[in-house]
Formats: sequence, C-alpha cells, structure tokens
Amino acid sequence: MNTGKFRALPLVAAAVTALATAGCTASSNATLSGLEETNVRVAAIPTVDLAGLYIALDEGLFAKQGLHVTIEKIPSSAAIIKDQLKGQVDISAGAYEGYISAQAAGARFRILAEASTLRPDTRVLVTTTGSPITTVGELAGKTIGVNGTNSIGTLLISALLSEHGISPSEVTFITDQKGFPAMPAELRDGSWDAAFLAEPYVTVAAEQYGERELADLDQGATLNFPVDGYVATRAWAEKYPHTAAAFVRAIEEGQALADSNRSAVETAMAESDKLPTLVTAVMALPDFPIGPVDETRIQRVATAMLQFGILGQQYTAEVKQGTLIKSMIDPGS
Repeated sequence: MNTGKFRALPLVAAAVTALATAGCTASSNATLSGLEETNVRVAAIPTVDLAGLYIALDEGLFAKQGLHVTIEKIPSSAAIIKDQLKGQVDISAGAYEGYISAQAAGARFRILAEASTLRPDTRVLVTTTGSPITTVGELAGKTIGVNGTNSIGTLLISALLSEHGISPSEVTFITDQKGFPAMPAELRDGSWDAAFLAEPYVTVAAEQYGERELADLDQGATLNFPVDGYVATRAWAEKYPHTAAAFVRAIEEGQALADSNRSAVETAMAESDKLPTLVTAVMALPDFPIGPVDETRIQRVATAMLQFGILGQQYTAEVKQGTLIKSMIDPGS
C-alpha cells in the first residue's frame, strides 16, 4: 500500500515550527482581541483527510488564535447539514458534495478552507479476501457500502464504473449510518459486496480484517480529485468574520504541518481515532492544500455531480457558468 509522500516545504515548515513554539506573544494577543466568539464547534469525519484539523487541535494552534475548538465525530458531511443550517454546528468538515447539493437547493454555505485532495490509495473500493469479485466489471448487480448518501463515495464510484462501461444504476449503494470506523467489520460480516473506504480505514481493513483493495479511486477522471473542506454557513461566517479568519489561520498551520511532517499526521490520527502504529505507520496520505480556496478545483466536483446525476439537470446553467461554486467561495456572490 502506498505509504504517502512528502513535499519539500522547508520555509513553510520552519515558519510553522517557529509559531508552534513561540507561545502567546504580544502580537498574537493583539490578533485575538477582535474575536466575536471563542468557542467553536466543529463536526468532522474521522479520516486522515482532516489531519490538518486534528493537528491544529493537538498542537495548540487553535488555542494560539484564542479559540476553544470542540470536535464532534460524524459519519459524513451530509449527515450534519440540517443541524448546521439550524445553527447547531459552527463549522463542519467533510466531502463537498452534500454542501453543493444544499447550496443548489437554496442553502447558503461558505467554504472556508480546503482540507484534502485524492492521492493514491486514500479512497478505495474494498472487498473481502474470499470475495468472488476480483474486477470492477464484476460489480454489476452488487451492493456497495458508502458512508454518505449521494456523497463523494457515490460520485467516485460512479466515475470508476462509467470508465469500465458499467452504468452506476447497475449497482446498489447502501449508506452505513455509522460511517467509516464501523465499515471494515461490517464488510467482513457480509453487509455488502464491496465497501468505499477512506484512510486510515483502508489500512484498518487490510491489517485487521485481511480485506483487499479492489480499485483505487484516484484514477482517470477523478485523479487528484478534491475530497474534503471546512465549511460554515454564510450567516455564521458573516456574523463571526474574525472568528472564521482565526479558524482558517490555525487550519493553514495545521495543513502545512500535515503536508510536511508525516509523524505529525500519524500522531494526530493515533490520538484522534485510537489507532495502533501498525495502521498509522503505513496509511496512505492525501494532499493537504494550503492557501485560498481554489475555485477551479472545487468546480470539478460540481461538474462531476451534474454528470452523474447527483445534481439535477435543472442546475445545469449554474454549474456550467460556475456561479454555483462561486457563490460558495466569493463573499460578494
């Protein structure tokens, strides 16, 4: 299994190291003075895609910005959207598809920062060791477990099936309400014929249950595909702009560490998900984007959603003109 790769970011890494060891200086205290709210509730899926978040918490990067962040584990971003729109969650972190669907239907979300993009073996289809299914073509007529309805699993698998000449309608997607942590065991017990998994649960499936990878989803039309992001409602972002900015600053530092320091990722995921070294030492890592949200990159998600019917055809103009995604990134839209 791919063990991830390191990108040489010496300047960023050095800057983050200096910031992490500096403590609360006078300048940082000045930064904190304008916060509208210091307690932030974040709903997040428990995957390595959000290592930047878990590192920021473990390394005190949120605290340095004057924030007290509480993380609530969720099975998928789609599972929390209704609660977030009711104001019960401040920021959520997960796959873009649920937010884009809600935005198209009239909700107003703001993508604060990107979390991850696909890299080899970070999102895969898995079967049991003794499964008669050994090729993607043999998935026709089978059941596939996913962590969220009409979310990134559905999209990535639909793209894979289409490239192998199979209509996505020929498989049955079944949503597991417990999410990734429960799915390797449920696949072993026969809940579905195959399962969509994210790291570190791809590695858990292999190391603890002997399950095998049927297909890596980082290929073809979804190569380097955007996976997860940090999202708030527009109303929350406008009510707490300084708090949102402080959150993003901490995430940026966490992303930089995740991108340049594998041991930081391993430590954060071991602590967050109570995983053994056997898993964290070999899990594959995604890419952790740093900097402003890339509109062109997120546009790929909306285009694919339209192509595979996750977005209805009534949204064709908004997707093709780019206005749907622009409305989630540009504060003036």
